[in-house]
Amino acid sequence: MASKFPSTALVGFQSTIKPYFTACYRTHMLNVMALDLWDAGAVQSNWDMINGSVSSGRMPKRGCPEGVWDAATKALFLGDFLAWKSANYPP
Repeated sequence: MASKFPSTALVGFQSTIKPYFTACYRTHMLNVMALDLWDAGAVQSNWDMINGSVSSGRMPKRGCPEGVWDAATKALFLGDFLAWKSANYPP
């Protein structure tokens, strides 16, 4: 199955990471933690927390119309998220 997200070779916040964070996920995190998932600096500053929350299944939360991530999407996000960090958080 082809990914709807770009290759990690071209990882960047706008092109690769932000598309995972839907408007509903963003609103939830703004309301719960005042964390804007569409702000690259905020996501970078909270990289460890977000990575741990996704790894453990605590994020994304149920309640959004798009639902929680299946195992394949979760694995893809974690790989892309690590690639973004390893590339020194390109925009």
